[in-house]
Amino acid sequence: MNSELVQEIKNMAQAAAQSIHTAVPGTIVSYDPAKGQAVVKPVMKYTTKGGNIIDYPQISGVPVLFQQHMNQQATVAFPVKPGDGCLLIISEQSLDYWMYGQDTGTDLRFDLTNAVAIPGLFAPSNTVVADACKQDAIIVDVSGTRITVKKDGLIQADCKRFVINASESFKVNAGRIDLN
Repeated sequence: MNSELVQEIKNMAQAAAQSIHTAVPGTIVSYDPAKGQAVVKPVMKYTTKGGNIIDYPQISGVPVLFQQHMNQQATVAFPVKPGDGCLLIISEQSLDYWMYGQDTGTDLRFDLTNAVAIPGLFAPSNTVVADACKQDAIIVDVSGTRITVKKDGLIQADCKRFVINASESFKVNAGRIDLN
């Protein structure tokens, strides 16, 4: 009798834990840059109580995380396109107050509809990441146009055109740019 009770408690705990979502890989279906939100398809399967294996549904209104600091005066941004990989982080509580400034009265703890997306999750990695690791550098690469920043102070730009828009004049001396 005692072992049956212990097993039933284990089963109940496992069933409850299976409905708690924390982080899952996803694919961007669409992105609205004006709202900063995406429609995302979790890349995982769900097994029903009947044993059927089905896809998770798309999630709409998912905030997309970009590095932004100083009250959004400093931002690192890049295009987000359909098919891009992302990591969905599932919030412990509803995101309503954070997103809309008010509580909507929903109790959606660990619910997939309370996710934020961090774009850039891909498997496997690509050659740009391998180059950055090999060179111990930060590399920004868009289809072969590349800026490399190395720890020895070297900044290298590999591009067809290079334009500098400056509010002050400057000149180049022996490979060095001096502001006037």
